[in-house]
Amino acid sequence: MALSDDDLPPQLTKDVKRRNRKRRTLKNKDVEELLSAATRAARIARDKGYYIVSPEAIRCVEVLRMMRSLPLTPRLITKTDALRPLHRLAMDFNPKIRSESKSVLNHLKGVLASSKREGFAWKTRSLEKIEYKD
Repeated sequence: MALSDDDLPPQLTKDVKRRNRKRRTLKNKDVEELLSAATRAARIARDKGYYIVSPEAIRCVEVLRMMRSLPLTPRLITKTDALRPLHRLAMDFNPKIRSESKSVLNHLKGVLASSKREGFAWKTRSLEKIEYKD
């Protein structure tokens, strides 16, 4: 009597604890795309002449809020030069865009300052001397 594969018990498999998938890290390109989307929307809102309420201004504010919620590292901030376009947006004529970009700038400055306290020194422009016109 010959045994076939159907007659044999199933092979034992090890119960290996499966690790969660690695959290997707941000790349330079992602941050640059978000910054370009925000500046593009702010420019369109300015060109159309809407003061506060326009779909483009709302889009810009949404993108800035999204940037603030992202887990950005000091290296990513300095490598993408993310502060420069945000400085331009911080002087925008639209008060919503201006306030949200100032908020994002303060958040990024906090990230850079906390990394300095931990012993990492990143080369950036002097952030303390920046004055905003309200």
